[in-house]
Amino acid sequence: MILTNNNRATKRYRWVIFFLCMPGSICAQHVKIKSEQIEINYDTNFSRDVQWLGVADSSSLTYFNPNVQPGIVVNGATCYPFIIDKTLLKQNEVNHKEFGSCIETVITGFYSNNGVNIERQTKVLLPKGFSNVAIFKTTYKNLGKNKVYIDSVYSQRIALKHPEKGLNKEHYTFASFQGGVGQWGNDYSLIWLPPGFKQNNFQGMHHIVADDEVVGGGMPFIDIWGKSMGVALAHLETKPQWLSLPIKVRVDSTVEAGIIEASDSSIGIDGWLEPNVTYNTVLNAIIFHKLDFYDALHTYGNLLRKRGIDIQKTSSKSAYDPYWKSWGFDLDFTLEEIYGILPELKSFGITTANLDDGWFNYYGDWEFDRSPGKFPNGEADMITFVNKVHQMGFKTNLWWYPLGVSPESVLAKEHPDLLIMNSEGDFPLESRKLYQLCPAYEPAMEHIRKLVERFTVQWGYDGLYSDTRGLSAVPPCFNAKHKHKTPLESFQEVPKVFEVINSTLKKNNKQAIHEVCICAAPHSPYNMPYYQVASASDPINLLQTRRRIKVEKGIHGPTFAVGDCYQVPDDEWSGFSVPQAFESAIGTGAQATTFYTDLDSAQHLHWNRWFKEYNNLDLSSAEYINLYDLAYDSPEIHVIKKGKELFYGIFADLWSKTNEIELRGLEKGLNYTVYDYANKRHLGSINGNSPFLKVGFRDYLLIQLTPE
Repeated sequence: MILTNNNRATKRYRWVIFFLCMPGSICAQHVKIKSEQIEINYDTNFSRDVQWLGVADSSSLTYFNPNVQPGIVVNGATCYPFIIDKTLLKQNEVNHKEFGSCIETVITGFYSNNGVNIERQTKVLLPKGFSNVAIFKTTYKNLGKNKVYIDSVYSQRIALKHPEKGLNKEHYTFASFQGGVGQWGNDYSLIWLPPGFKQNNFQGMHHIVADDEVVGGGMPFIDIWGKSMGVALAHLETKPQWLSLPIKVRVDSTVEAGIIEASDSSIGIDGWLEPNVTYNTVLNAIIFHKLDFYDALHTYGNLLRKRGIDIQKTSSKSAYDPYWKSWGFDLDFTLEEIYGILPELKSFGITTANLDDGWFNYYGDWEFDRSPGKFPNGEADMITFVNKVHQMGFKTNLWWYPLGVSPESVLAKEHPDLLIMNSEGDFPLESRKLYQLCPAYEPAMEHIRKLVERFTVQWGYDGLYSDTRGLSAVPPCFNAKHKHKTPLESFQEVPKVFEVINSTLKKNNKQAIHEVCICAAPHSPYNMPYYQVASASDPINLLQTRRRIKVEKGIHGPTFAVGDCYQVPDDEWSGFSVPQAFESAIGTGAQATTFYTDLDSAQHLHWNRWFKEYNNLDLSSAEYINLYDLAYDSPEIHVIKKGKELFYGIFADLWSKTNEIELRGLEKGLNYTVYDYANKRHLGSINGNSPFLKVGFRDYLLIQLTPE
């Protein structure tokens, strides 16, 4: 059987499906699904190969491996093979309600062994609007007379290896982005994959031995790339899912990656499949791309938007304002210290001063620290503080952790019904040794709503800074008073917390800013519709800082506000954050922020110069352009486009003046003047036909290219 559609004049979306006899076999048949960019081949046993046609065959990374396939484990055994029934093959061009014009192919196969009889049906979507994406959904139906137990399902699985021709030995190591939450300080935006590497990227709650904490959540997205191309996997469900996205590297450097769903009846993921009942895998996608993770994240964000996850693409004007926060004074600040620094901040052009941690007594109650110098008169002092900050010409936002509840708090003692409870009837502790409110319990969310109104309406704050790792995920909840359908409701409804905060803020102040930091963890896309500034999540070095800025620009949008590039004077740096590096913030289009407490004369000049530069250049709201690969291009380069001008943030430990720097993105035949705005010097002209610059530098080079 051969189905083709080659009648379109533009040939922009060609598709073809074949059942063919393989050479050298007795009519061993296979299915080929092909569009302009993607080719998928299934053999008669339902084993599959997926190839991207956007690169030459010799550069492809994916390859056919019958042992690395989507599949199901039933009663402790892997079900293989599923024999495809060609008479049930279906293909149609459809107008999908979410993804638009697609070629939809449905392939059905059957497995029968030892009394286990299962029908497998895989639906493949090739969307016209996402030519580099293949979307999959598989169902497994129990056709037997007895119920069976599903141990686990690989809803997606691929194998990748480098082409051998023309590569040096060091190029056999892949780069990766991995969206699981791990140990504080570990990178997630760029992880190299040497032989023996293994990481599960489990999205559910798990214990990190090194930090003695239980964490979960993150981003259900992994990406593996080489010099020629990359392949990302992600699920596209509309709520967080309790699953893994494992990556494993064999001794020969071959990489295996997938999405695994596992049964766990203790939390409501029932593995038993009754006769004539169907198990549905998560909707998932394979995303092909070039360069690093940026384009794949951009595509992933747009796919989720099609599913109704309205990730904010850009930020309101005030979200880009540079700001100072009181964290430099740590927990023992005084209000006089804050008042005392405001005139200097204003002279730099900073007009937002935020109150950080240390203002309250217990999480959950959010009553005042009545220590001398803070809020001895409670609410009256807080209102006076906000009013005075406003009178001095500043906006101010308040730090908090919306879900956290101190065990010693009044809330924990008088309203335990609001808290997450485990199966033993205890209240589990998160990373800060706090209880947590249940996101799936409406009275708990009403408590958060009232707090937001208290902070912003009664006290007058202009916005909120929501923080800590505990916002990434919460455990399954067994609190009987909540009447959950399954314990996983608490885990899946975490985005509700952010929605309540944002809607309450906007109801009372349309200009209110909500910034979110998920300390040292990837942000969840399900929370992204509900805040205007994304934090780079406490990077511990400048490489992490710049990479995470690119991550947030990728999934949100090239003009979205990305913060957490805090400028800390070298003599105040404790090793916990990154030291002063205005160049890393401005050179990547990020927000310039600080929490210094005292500057000497030289530092004062430095701060004054760069905050004024930040305000004048206004690059944080300009367009980030993805032209370079953070893993394979050297030096590291970020490009911001503002009107017709291009700004290049170039970074290296030490770069020789004899080595060329390729300035991508220039218009052919056009001359550009090159200005080093960090050092205030002209570097001559360059033509788009030969976009190469030779200049030596240490650490950074920030240049502005203006068409002549």
